[in-house]
Amino acid sequence: MEDVFDTTGRPPKGWMHAIFHGGPYGEDVGRCIPGPPAPETLAVPLAEGGVHTYRLWTVGSWSDPEDPIAVYNPDGPPVPPSLLTGQEKEWLRDRHQKEGLGPLKLVALDAGGRLVRDPDAPTIETMLAGLQHREHLLLQRLIDDGEGDWYLQVLLDEDDTYEVVHQAGTATERDGTRSAARAAVCDAVLRWAAGQPSWRSALEEPKTGDDS
Repeated sequence: MEDVFDTTGRPPKGWMHAIFHGGPYGEDVGRCIPGPPAPETLAVPLAEGGVHTYRLWTVGSWSDPEDPIAVYNPDGPPVPPSLLTGQEKEWLRDRHQKEGLGPLKLVALDAGGRLVRDPDAPTIETMLAGLQHREHLLLQRLIDDGEGDWYLQVLLDEDDTYEVVHQAGTATERDGTRSAARAAVCDAVLRWAAGQPSWRSALEEPKTGDDS
């Protein structure tokens, strides 16, 4: 994001004031961001590499309603990888077939933006085991004639529990389940990837052994 500051009391046209709680902008005074409206998220490159993501908490004003102030929180809700659009699905299918790999059925996306086409079981297990706190793994099914989005999304929360969210086509509500057992979550994800209806029951079955 471009470095724009305001020292006059009114930001430049097309910009608005912002306050950042923590992170690389935590000490900045007078920093402006594009808006209004304020972006829901702001990605800030870090000097040591990587990206710090701020998430919009609220928009208010000190006294002038014509001078809105966006307040960003570094500890907002984790943001999952974006689902593939219809055009992106088509591009991937064409590329897959041009490489002689047949129809593309599934993709996996992780928090770092890595995309794997038709991941096998060991790849899915590795991606799941590599999740850090507040990171998602997203598996999206590519269905030629299906409407809506078909996906399974796994979040590793800060308390070491996993939140599994499932979306089936045009269903108005998503199914959500929470589990502390990585083995059970891994079993469920692999079953879903293989198209097995029993994937839900895997989260209900007791698991033994080391789930850390």
